[in-house]
Parts: sequence; structure tokens; C-alpha cells
Amino acid sequence: MYTIGRFSKICNVPVKTLRYYDDIDLLKPSYIDYETNYRYYDYDKMEAVKIIMLLKSLDIPLADIKKIIVSADQIQWNNIFEQKISELEKQKEQITREIEEIKHLKLQSNANGWIIQGRILSECFFENREETLVYTLRRKIKIQYVDMLVKNLYDQVYAFNLEVNGHLMAIFHDRNLKDKEADVEMLIPVKNSNDIDGCKIIAKGNYACVSVKGPYTELAAGYDALKLWIVQENLTQNGDMIEIYEKGLIPANLDLRNLRPDLTRHPADFITKICVPVH
Repeated sequence: MYTIGRFSKICNVPVKTLRYYDDIDLLKPSYIDYETNYRYYDYDKMEAVKIIMLLKSLDIPLADIKKIIVSADQIQWNNIFEQKISELEKQKEQITREIEEIKHLKLQSNANGWIIQGRILSECFFENREETLVYTLRRKIKIQYVDMLVKNLYDQVYAFNLEVNGHLMAIFHDRNLKDKEADVEMLIPVKNSNDIDGCKIIAKGNYACVSVKGPYTELAAGYDALKLWIVQENLTQNGDMIEIYEKGLIPANLDLRNLRPDLTRHPADFITKICVPVH
């Protein structure tokens, strides 16, 4: 048996806490010397402490922990353990993402001598684009919910058994910066239409383009550069400006049934092409 002081150090639980657990009949000592009033604990009490600490980590009140320890059946214990496993798995995923991001920043710093990088704009250029069949989904939504619109788009592509044939695109028909809302149309090239509503053709023709390397928050600079270039070249815009996400959060080899953002790619490495038909 261990004295309360030794047991406290082994279990990393303050003596004051062990005495309190004794007072509320949550964790009784294995033996009490009534002449000295010293408390002693055996090895089995260590397992009890582990269980109490586990349940406390799930924010379960001590009164409920006492009831659970006394009366919990196997199903109840399994539910508790599964809840804790799920919580730890989420923490593990978060830590893994953070490690990958730090590794990326370390490599970037070693290679370039800096970490924080702004946007990099290409020269504006012409591109002769072929006719493209796309499946589209258009909604007026809050800007912060664009990722949900992307998920809904891919869910429908999967439901209609369409085969993806290119990079994700977006057209922002209208932006209300004051209310942080936008009329957004998400588009994805597909190989077949299956004669379903929601598919349309993006016309072939001559497009004015610019590529933006950097986070999505920097795309406004690309729009400004492209609009200025169109004026300088005496061109006429003949349709909506389209964002094409060539490298970004959506992985190249995506799984339509389990769409997950590519969090290993740093926003500084995103590449978005902005195109607009001109004549």
C-alpha cells in the first residue's frame, strides 16, 4: 500500500483532491489507520483514479461520476470510451494538420529566407479556351458559407454519377460587401451531362486571363489588374469573370464520397486563374 502522499505523486493528483474524494465517497482509501488517521491506497485505486480523471476530462460532474462508477453497465462504459476516443482522434487530426503546416513553413523559410508572402500576379495574357461542359450550382449566400456550396456541388455531382473533368470554378455575379453576401455560382467541368438540369456550356473563344499565386483573399488584386489590362488593350468584356482554382484547398485527386480540403497546401501556394471572354 501507498501513503496518501506517495499515492498522490504516483497518480499526479493533489493530496487535497484525494481527501475531498474520500469525503464525498467517490474514492475511499484502501485502509485508514484510525490511531494516526493516515490514509493508505493500494494498486487497484490507481485504476479507479484513471477512470475518474477520464470522466472528468469529458466534463462530467463529480456527482454523476459517482453514479456512473457505482451503476454503469458495459454499454454505458463503451459509450463513454467511444466518446473519448472520438475526441482524441479529432485532437490528433488537428495536431497532424498543424505539424504539416509548420513543416511546410519551415521548408519555405529554409528555401527562401522568409515565411510571409503576399500575392504574386502573372502578366495578363490571352487564352483560347475550348467549349466546356460544366455542372453548376448557384446560390445567394453569406461569403463564409461558400465552402458549404462547394460541398453541395460535389455531393450532387456524385449523386448524378457525373465524371469530373477539370478544376473547380466560381463566378461571383454580385457581391454585397456591406452584408458580406454574394450571388455565387460554383461550376465543375464534367465529361457527361446525363441529361440533367444544372449542366450548361461555357462557350469557347478568346479569354483575357491573369494568374494569382497566393491566398483567396488576394484575388481582388487579380480582378483589378485584369480589368485595367482589358481597358489598355481596347478590349470589350463579353461575359462573366470566372475564377479557376488550379491549385488550392480542393485536392487534385479528390474523393467525391469523402470530400476533404487539402490542408497540407499553404495558402501562399494557391494558384487561381481569373478568365473573362473578350472581343
